Amino acid sequence: MKQVLPAFDFTSANAMSCEDRFTSVLDTARLLVSRNGYQGFSDFSCVSATGATADELVALEGELGISLPTEYRQFLKIARYVKIDDGCEIGGLDANGVYVTERLWVSDQHKRGHKHIVFANYWMYADGDQLLIDAADLNGPVYVYLHEYAGLIETYAPSFSLAAWRLVNEYEPPDDDG
Repeated sequence: MKQVLPAFDFTSANAMSCEDRFTSVLDTARLLVSRNGYQGFSDFSCVSATGATADELVALEGELGISLPTEYRQFLKIARYVKIDDGCEIGGLDANGVYVTERLWVSDQHKRGHKHIVFANYWMYADGDQLLIDAADLNGPVYVYLHEYAGLIETYAPSFSLAAWRLVNEYEPPDDDG
């Protein structure tokens, strides 16, 4: 089957440390939300200003029954979630008991015989597309599940931090007329 996702250039992101990537991701996300006006639709910040505590992360892992990938865990320590727009978000934890993004979950439905952590909506091609991490390779690549392409799963980024980088850097706001 032909690959759906275009190639993406990670050169500038690869030159940064993981922490610097996360800082850039959050700064870019705040800029995008200020430009697209999405914050007006939420009573809660679209880009979390606080991170998770160690106890919250342990509780989340217990709830999921799986450890979190190292970079994803680092991200959640500085930002509980990011929501740029409908279908462009990195899920994680709640804001004062309310989930601004969809809840993080573990799926055994995306690919037979595999468990994936579903952590983001990625509606670049259609609503319902998601970003996944293979539970058998937590610190490996991030995949995109493209449901309108018969559930095709393709590699999205080499790591969580690069996936977050790509998500914010390829985002384009919806057209005003539709």
